[in-house]
Amino acid sequence: MEILTINDLAKLVNAEIKKGNGAKKIMLSNDDEGNGYHGLYYAFTPTDEVFSGSYPPSLPYGVKKEELKDYVILG
Repeated sequence: MEILTINDLAKLVNAEIKKGNGAKKIMLSNDDEGNGYHGLYYAFTPTDEVFSGSYPPSLPYGVKKEELKDYVILG
């Protein structure tokens, strides 16, 4: 499974709007296997705001600290 980019997401969102789904609420999967779901509560956040400080959360599986510049957090 490949990680989506913001450009990929924009295309998918625009397609859903064209289908008439623009007012629907968004749920996100808890993991890459779809074992659970939760609502989307926040917009985009830079990774340096989350993965810094005295007690940062663990990095996602397979993501190295030097790769965080290639990511943004949604939700």
